[in-house]
Amino acid sequence: AGGGLRAPGDSAQLSCRGSGFDFKVYAVWWYRQAPGGRFEWLSVMSTVATNYKHYSAEVQGRATVSRNDSRSEASLSLRALHPRDSARYF
Repeated sequence: AGGGLRAPGDSAQLSCRGSGFDFKVYAVWWYRQAPGGRFEWLSVMSTVATNYKHYSAEVQGRATVSRNDSRSEASLSLRALHPRDSARYF
């Protein structure tokens, strides 16, 4: 959720929700795929217990990931958008 058109320099907040499994025991990985392109890894976020977050060089310093285990939900915030950020996010 949270997609749509944005202007260069804007921010976007994306979220996803899991169901049917114990969300809190799994790491969350974010990827994207530009039209006609390959999947590109963006970030990984561990469980709250270990609190590890790592970002790809492409989004480092512009991206923030978070999770809300009580809602089985994860979020990706991306700032200072570039045209190359146009993609489907997973």
